[in-house]
Amino acid sequence: MTLEKSNQTIKLIIRILVGPAVFFIIRALPLAGLEPNAQYALAVYGWIIGWWACTPVPWAVAGLLPLILFPLGGVISFRDTAVLYGQRVFFFLMGCMLFGYAFQKHGLAKRTAISILSIKGMAKSGNRLILMIIIISAIVSAIVDDAACVAIMIPIAMALARSTAESYSKANGLPEGTKHNKFMVSAALAVLYGSFAGGMATPAGVPFNPVAISLLEEFTSYQISFAQWTLTGIILAAFTIPVFYLVLRFLSTPEVKEIPDASGFFKQEKKELGPMSQGEKNVVVVLVIMIILWLIPAIPGVTARLRWLDIWIVPPIGVVLLFLLPTSFKKAEMTLVPKDFGGGVNWNILFLVCSGTATAAAIVNLGVASWIGNSMANFIHVGILPWVSGFLTPVLSHLTSGTAMATMMSTIMYPISESLGYNSAILARIIAGVCLSTALPWAGAAPAAAFSSGELTFRDMFKCGIVTTVLTSFVIVVVSIIIIPLLGSAAFTFVG
Repeated sequence: MTLEKSNQTIKLIIRILVGPAVFFIIRALPLAGLEPNAQYALAVYGWIIGWWACTPVPWAVAGLLPLILFPLGGVISFRDTAVLYGQRVFFFLMGCMLFGYAFQKHGLAKRTAISILSIKGMAKSGNRLILMIIIISAIVSAIVDDAACVAIMIPIAMALARSTAESYSKANGLPEGTKHNKFMVSAALAVLYGSFAGGMATPAGVPFNPVAISLLEEFTSYQISFAQWTLTGIILAAFTIPVFYLVLRFLSTPEVKEIPDASGFFKQEKKELGPMSQGEKNVVVVLVIMIILWLIPAIPGVTARLRWLDIWIVPPIGVVLLFLLPTSFKKAEMTLVPKDFGGGVNWNILFLVCSGTATAAAIVNLGVASWIGNSMANFIHVGILPWVSGFLTPVLSHLTSGTAMATMMSTIMYPISESLGYNSAILARIIAGVCLSTALPWAGAAPAAAFSSGELTFRDMFKCGIVTTVLTSFVIVVVSIIIIPLLGSAAFTFVG
């Protein structure tokens, strides 16, 4: 065995041992007031988080541990543990992922982005172009998952940046092949940051939005509808987009100033797309239906008559329609076909979400969350709750997945806020908003996709990412503290 392979084996063994080590450490801690079964469940949760952070196995595989360890420890039977995995968030996310896949598969996402950018004056200079990329990425990300948004927008942004850089060089008499590294870096990061801003806007934007909402309803007396979440999400996105833009403007100032004919570039791209396909039209129809169904409960007096129509049922409805609407009657092809069911869903993330939610439900049922809340309530002042949530969450989310951190932080902070009489809806908005990882390329699928563009160095990503993390976390905490109480019932529902 070579030295390199030996080192890799040692690293893998260490990563595997992290989970069990965390388990035994928690088991050995003198946690006064915590029942043995509850401490065992908490130790299992620690093992899962350890493996989520070090990834010796896929996230989904780590999430299966409760099915083995809970019955083994005599805490919860296999049958009762399996029941915990039947979370409604599973079908919500599956529906969102399949719709996002259809949106991308039929080219509607690309058409949407290019159509908006082809409007005259939208991309007049390098700085304005970067701002437009952020905004368009945010719009796309509000509809599809942030990782899918980056995958859609990176090729468009890179093609545009290269083309406009060449046009700028010719117009200003610069030598052929002149590099515009900062412009390319800004374009790649603009997609990433825009996808994060848009991800906050709707429950479908990123996986940990429905996680935060689901756990809020499970642990507290607060509920948030699609319309309520979207209202506050759009406001937060509106405040964070300028932050992202200013960071890029000052830390990665584009060398490209005035762009000769950006709208012409996009008009040509739009022309090459041709007319909308039947698949694109079908996706638009389903999108409109889903939006209408999501908004109907917000109409006064409607909720009482349509109790079955809530945020969770809409994506499954959309998916059924996508598998029923034909793109070709002659070929008997539908908008989504059977093979899309496998390829259009990120099963690793989906099972991570469900297993995290299941484990969280288990430790709550066993009294862990109440114990943590009561213990921390003795020395945590209510005024620092949003700040702890706002700055601890992003630090941890850079070490493991944002979804895992949203689950963990929600599980810990909601019971504390309940015991202190604090508005948990504020914490839901903060935790979901700051789970986004911008500084490390391995901190999630979206940053990894942006880094894979080949235009980013680790230094560029880390430098800008640290600054954006600190600034956006501050903005999200401040804005959430102000707007959610101000909006009242428009932002959340208190059910007693």
